[in-house]
Amino acid sequence: MTAAACCFPDLGDLLPGAVTAALLAPCAVAACAYLAGLYLADARLRRALSREVERSGDVHADRARLEAAAPEARVRSMVDAEERRSVALPLAGFVVLAPLLLHLVVYRLLGWSLTWSELFDGFDGWIRLSVAIVGHVHAVAAYLAFRHARTLHQTSTRDLADDPPSGALRALGYATLASVIPGVALGLLPTIVVALTGAFVMPGFAFARDRLLEERRQLGA
Repeated sequence: MTAAACCFPDLGDLLPGAVTAALLAPCAVAACAYLAGLYLADARLRRALSREVERSGDVHADRARLEAAAPEARVRSMVDAEERRSVALPLAGFVVLAPLLLHLVVYRLLGWSLTWSELFDGFDGWIRLSVAIVGHVHAVAAYLAFRHARTLHQTSTRDLADDPPSGALRALGYATLASVIPGVALGLLPTIVVALTGAFVMPGFAFARDRLLEERRQLGA
C-alpha cells in the first residue's frame, strides 16, 4: 500500500499524509487478521477433526473410519502444511514495514511540536525518499524472510534448539550490502541508516525462530 501510494504523487497532493496513512494501515489490518485467525484456526481444526467422527448411516463404515482415525497425525499434518507460510508472511511484512515505522517514531520525537496532520504530511516525503533510494533493500529483506522461513521449516526441532540458523546476522549483512549501491554516491549515509535501523529490526528473524520452536514444543507436549 505504501509503495502504491508513493507511485502516485498526486495522491499525496490531494490527501496530505496519505502515504504515511498507507504505512500504518497494514498494521491495523495485521492486528485484525491475527484476531480473526485465532477464531478461524480453531474452527478449521474442529471441522477437520469432526469429519472423522461424522455418521454416514453405515455402521460398519463409521466404525472402521473411527478406528482408523488419527487426530494427532491430522493435527501435525495441518500444522506442517502451514508452518512455512505462517513464518514467512508475518516476518516479511515485519521487515518491510518496521524500518519506516521506526523512522516514524524518531520523526515524532524530533518533531514533538508538530501536529499529527503536519507530522503525517512531512513524513510522506521521507517515505518517498526512502522508497526511491533504498526501496530495493526492503525487497531484499522480504526475500531473506521467505528464505529464512524455508530454512526454519526444513530444520528439525532439536537443531533449532541446539544450532539455530543465523538468519538475523545474515539478513542484516545482505541488507547493508544492498544499500551500498546508492550509498556510495551519497556518502554512505543510506548505508549507515540501513545498518542502524536493521540492528533494531533484524532480531525479528531470531524471534520468528524462537516462536516456531515454542510452538513445536507445545505441539509435541
